[in-house]
Amino acid sequence: MRSFLTVSIVILTLLFGPTSFFPFPGTALSAAGQDRSAAHPGWNEGVEYLAAMLTNSETSVELPKVSSLLDFVVSEKGGDANFDPGKRENASGAYFFINVKAPLSKVVKYAYNPAIPAHITLPSVIRLAGWKTKPTGPFDGLWEKVGKVEEPLVIRGVEYEEITPDLTTGGYYRYDMDRMMVLLNYKGRDFLLSVTRQKSPSTVGRKGAIIGPDADWNYFYSGQKGLSKTGLGWVSSYMYSAFSVSIFFEPAASKSQTRCVSFKWLRAGWGGINMVKRENILEGCRRFADDFKKILESPQLPEAEQLIDTYARIKSLSDRELITKLQPIGEALKKLCRTDPALSHRNFQDMIESGKYLNEMSREERENLLMSEFVKLAVAKKSLLHRSP
Repeated sequence: MRSFLTVSIVILTLLFGPTSFFPFPGTALSAAGQDRSAAHPGWNEGVEYLAAMLTNSETSVELPKVSSLLDFVVSEKGGDANFDPGKRENASGAYFFINVKAPLSKVVKYAYNPAIPAHITLPSVIRLAGWKTKPTGPFDGLWEKVGKVEEPLVIRGVEYEEITPDLTTGGYYRYDMDRMMVLLNYKGRDFLLSVTRQKSPSTVGRKGAIIGPDADWNYFYSGQKGLSKTGLGWVSSYMYSAFSVSIFFEPAASKSQTRCVSFKWLRAGWGGINMVKRENILEGCRRFADDFKKILESPQLPEAEQLIDTYARIKSLSDRELITKLQPIGEALKKLCRTDPALSHRNFQDMIESGKYLNEMSREERENLLMSEFVKLAVAKKSLLHRSP
């Protein structure tokens, strides 16, 4: 049996194409390979300082410890898509960035707002997210402090996340992570730093499906252990560890654009073996980037206050009202499960046809599903509500 698994893992590594294990945003692509950190000791010192600071009780930031890191990301070298941060603690690494046509204050208001669920700006990456430990520090109204920062502001907490199904295997995962956010001003420019580290291995991978094109943001979550890809149903896969440092700033004085830069390290797979390569991380980066930009740059994007109000109204619905509003989605899924190859698995069809899928969702899962459909309608994207008979 052990020999079979060893051989199978080698073979499956070749089959295990680009994945979307990606707890937080970034894109622009890096080439992985040898560790080049020695060539840029400044940025590496800043990353190590933030990693150490993530879980201690310090509420102040020593700017000299992060200055070389910030200098690097705003420099020409920081705009090099081929920059490689190398491996860290046996985890594969990547460096990536995107430019969003929105000022920093708007990005923070939508992406770092405690009243707006994370999946709103990360629809192809996050299914569920929230705080397990209430954040300490000035988190509420953080966007209002952009442009007014005197001393660095530090926020800490513990979050949970459940991600959307993987592009290749259909697996999805849930994990807890420490998060620290720092808003500071350096050389006359505001920066938001977001640092995350997964606390322990994720829950075992479960079988999910991407319904239609991934850009439609329609996903199915079976709750069943394993992977959906043919031949991998038996695999017990995990996200073992993840660490990231993401930095947001306005590259130009016009305040019409925000650059999001991330250093990301990830270790995931099965049998204790890391299956992640740089292509896997970068595929997830591309997936994130397309939709993060699509949401924040959409001229139809509702005001943050409208999103907050809509989500509050959804949360105020009774269980019966919420289930009633989801019924058209259930009918659309019944229609789709007869035609969409991703839902051709008999167990998936049985869950949908019987009504078990929606009926056995948690309250949070139902709320977020309905909110996701509202956002699709708001930004002129086809909703499952349109597909009901």
